[in-house]
Amino acid sequence: MIPGGCMVLTIYGRDENNDSSVKHSPTIWEFFGMMLNDMVLEGLIEESKLDSFNIPFYGALAEEVRDLIQAEGSFTIKRLESFHVSWDASIDDRYRDTMDKYTKGKFVAKRMRAIMESILARHFGDEIVDVLFQRFSIKIGEYMETVNGEYNNHVVSMAKA
Repeated sequence: MIPGGCMVLTIYGRDENNDSSVKHSPTIWEFFGMMLNDMVLEGLIEESKLDSFNIPFYGALAEEVRDLIQAEGSFTIKRLESFHVSWDASIDDRYRDTMDKYTKGKFVAKRMRAIMESILARHFGDEIVDVLFQRFSIKIGEYMETVNGEYNNHVVSMAKA
């Protein structure tokens, strides 16, 4: 990249207010963990498979993103903002209010399935995937009926130093 060239990144992160002293709302990833744990308790998944399943994931604070970019030194931050996006944000507004909780849950689950299916099938086996996402869609739908589940994103605009 040439000096002065610009780049904009959107990064999944966490909110400054989401710490242990504030009431915690589960992330969508934590719902996956709950579903997998339930399936272990019911004997549908071997506990050893769950114990060996690891997807390293860290949602950085906006301040951490800023500090890392500044410490690396290759870019100058022009703007850094955080915003929330509802888990069902890509549902057309004309239909969102008329959908029942299970339809919304299925919609969110399909998006997550596109991301996670191959990883889960490879580790746990194809036979659990349909059951897992069916349960996931119900749990997410019920949760979203009372709480607006949200992703926290950071958008950073920067220029090559």
